[in-house]
Amino acid sequence: MKKKFLASVLCLALSVSSLFASNVADNKNDGVISKSSNTSMSSLSDTDISLIKNILSHMPKFKGYLQTGYQFVSNGNKSTSSFQAKRFRLIMDGNVAKNISVRMQLECFNGIGATTVDGHKNIQVMDAFATAKITDGFQVRAGRYYLPLGYENYDISPATLETVNFSNIVYSVVCRNPYSYNYVDYGRDLGVMLMGNLFKSEEGYSHLSYNLSLSNGATPYKDDNNKQKDVVASLTYRPVKLMNIKASYNYGQYDGSINGVDYTNQRMSRYVIGAWYNDPKGIDLRAEYAGINSTKGGSDVAKESAFYALAAYHINKFLPVVRYDFYKDDVNKTSLNNFDRFLVGLTYNVVEHVKIQANYAYVTYKDEAKVSNNGEDDAHQLQIMAIFSF
Repeated sequence: MKKKFLASVLCLALSVSSLFASNVADNKNDGVISKSSNTSMSSLSDTDISLIKNILSHMPKFKGYLQTGYQFVSNGNKSTSSFQAKRFRLIMDGNVAKNISVRMQLECFNGIGATTVDGHKNIQVMDAFATAKITDGFQVRAGRYYLPLGYENYDISPATLETVNFSNIVYSVVCRNPYSYNYVDYGRDLGVMLMGNLFKSEEGYSHLSYNLSLSNGATPYKDDNNKQKDVVASLTYRPVKLMNIKASYNYGQYDGSINGVDYTNQRMSRYVIGAWYNDPKGIDLRAEYAGINSTKGGSDVAKESAFYALAAYHINKFLPVVRYDFYKDDVNKTSLNNFDRFLVGLTYNVVEHVKIQANYAYVTYKDEAKVSNNGEDDAHQLQIMAIFSF
């Protein structure tokens, strides 16, 4: 066993060194180095090469991205200007068996949870789950995963979003954990989810996809604090390849605090419905409507609604985009979560793994919310961010 292990390590080292030599030859156009590389590879037997390929196939694959840039915000007489490192994600995907995969995702800048004594964010685990693919129509996921609530939380990542920031459907409906209600959990939870793709078309896409999640409904890095579980159900229907319609619903009961009031087994529901048409070489249209509802003794504990509509167009390396979104909180009318926002932006794909995004947003607040904004009825935001993927 020890000899086989040493042989495996030696073979792997030889293959890496030969690949490095081959790359040098490509860069320098040096036929001598290229010949040396071929000689090195030819010294390996078919068994050795097969062993190397087997080892590499079982090694995890690493990827990720860095999002960094500049932000300017003007809110009445108060303005801020800052360079930002919004996100640094490290993602590891691997297979532990033929049909079982594992994913881990770390956030190194804007993580969830406690900070250090000087205010720095700790590195946080965003995702840590395993997926067993029984068939295309039946898969099981377990661990800490992103909930299938809406497009932006499940089908889109910050690296693929058309704008710098998500809509407030993500930030205030999906990513605000009902356990304490103002706690940002980035749309993650601990649990088990069934999912699959059904009714495959002749073009290769599935007409129907489903998700059924059972999770704690508590803070995503702790055990549940009661015996109730969150249920999230989602259906996506694709009548044609480039278009789909999606509906998601979440129900749970929580022990905790909602808007400063303590509750036990308080019922709450969240929902997101939307439609999306996306031509990678043309127009990109998407809209979603979402809501949160919770009542006790005939009174609203939470009653909020949100909407956005986005239009973009792929023009070679450019993606101009416009988006309108609003948020409405019928319980906390003075909250700054009562606004209308208009955004215009442009994304430029410099090279395959580098893109630059410039976004300008104009926000107007409802009359009652001006109190929380020093009497000002609007705000401005300018963001220029670059995303480097690897």
